[in-house]
Amino acid sequence: MNQSYICLKFITLLGVLAAFYSCNNIPEAIMLANTDRVDTLDYSDYTYVIDKKNRRGYVTVENEIMEGRYVITRKGAVIEEFTIEGGFLNGERILYYENGVPESIETYKTSIQHGPVTTFYKSGGIKTETSYTNGEAAIEETQYDEGGAIVFKKSEKEGVIYEHNYRDGKRVVSMFKKIIDDKEYDLILKYDRFGSVTLIMGKPVDSESPILYIFDATFNQIDSFNGQEEPLKAQEYLSVFQSW
Repeated sequence: MNQSYICLKFITLLGVLAAFYSCNNIPEAIMLANTDRVDTLDYSDYTYVIDKKNRRGYVTVENEIMEGRYVITRKGAVIEEFTIEGGFLNGERILYYENGVPESIETYKTSIQHGPVTTFYKSGGIKTETSYTNGEAAIEETQYDEGGAIVFKKSEKEGVIYEHNYRDGKRVVSMFKKIIDDKEYDLILKYDRFGSVTLIMGKPVDSESPILYIFDATFNQIDSFNGQEEPLKAQEYLSVFQSW
C-alpha cells in the first residue's frame, strides 16, 4: 500500500465511515546477513513464468533456472532482493522505495506467499503486519500510524472476526457479528476515552430493512429507528460515532 489508511465501515444505511492512519522501526539487518554469495542483476536480466500452480518460476534471459541470493537494481538503485531455490522464491522477498527504505518484506515457500508480511512507510516505520498460509491471507492484521501507534487490528476468536479501530492508543470503535435473541447482527460499538461502551448499533445480517437497532452495553435492545424515515435520529446516532 502506498498510502496509510483504514476504511472503517458498517453495512448500514448510515454509511458510517472513518479514516485512520499507521509505524515502528525497520529491522536492523535484512537479507544480506549470513549469506555466502549474492548476485546483482538488473531488472531486465531475468524473467519469470507462471506454472500450473500459479507460482513464479525465475529464469535468466538465457533461460537458465536461477539459484541463490539476488539483489535487483534499476538504473543502479536497488529495488528488490530475494532468494531463489530451484527457480522458485523461498524465504524473504524485499521491495524498496526509491529512497532505499524497504517498502515491504514478504515471505515465500516455492513462490507461494507463506509466512509474515510487513509493509513500511518511506520514513522506515512499520505500516502493516499480517501473514499468509499457502497463499491465503490471514485474518489477523495490525496497522500503525507513522508515530508507531496502532490504529487498526483485525483478529478472530472462536470463529468470530473482530475489527478494532484506535485513536491516541485507545480503542474507539469495534465491529463484529453477534447472535442476539436468536438473530445474527452486524454490530458496531463506540467507546469513550475510558474504554467504556457508549453506543451499540446493529443491523440484522443480510437484511434489506432500513431499520437499525440500538443496544445497551449488555446487548439488550433499547431503541430502533428507520434510517430512511428518521434522518434526524440517524444523524444523532451518527454524531456519537464521529465524536471523540
